[in-house]
Amino acid sequence: MLTNAKRVYALKEFTVELRAKGWYYWRTYGDKDNVKGPYSTMASVTLMIARELKKEMVKRDAPYSLD
Repeated sequence: MLTNAKRVYALKEFTVELRAKGWYYWRTYGDKDNVKGPYSTMASVTLMIARELKKEMVKRDAPYSLD
């Protein structure tokens, strides 16, 4: 079992682009064929990115879970 010590995560980066139909995003260093969107507002696209970052943090932190 891993100890419950301080943990720091460097999370993946995203690219966001405003196009004619709305906001789109994708992982900066990933597969640009996996573009997500359109989103109508900047708030909507940033919320989706936040959800993806949360999933990544949960996945990385799973070995430390004390459940």
